Formats: sequence, C-alpha cells, structure tokens
Amino acid sequence: MRQAELWVIRRAMEQCSGNLSEVARLLGISRNRIYRVLEGEKPEGSAS
Repeated sequence: MRQAELWVIRRAMEQCSGNLSEVARLLGISRNRIYRVLEGEKPEGSAS
C-alpha cells in the first residue's frame, strides 16, 4: 500500500513541477501527509 501511495505522489509531483501545495490540492491530502509518505514515516493513528 505504501508503495502505491508513494508512486501516486511522485507522479503528481512530476505533473505539478514539485509544488507540494499543488500536489496536496490535486490529491486531496495535506502537505504533512505528503511529507510523511516521502520520509517513510507511519501515518497518524498507527501503533509505534
């Protein structure tokens, strides 16, 4: 699942020339979510 999410974000980043605010709007997610996925962190609510 993580790999699919990362793939979608990377493709959106290509479309938006790396503009993360635009990527977030396009995908309907927060910039913080994008940062977490790109950094490989666990999403909110996951057990540590």
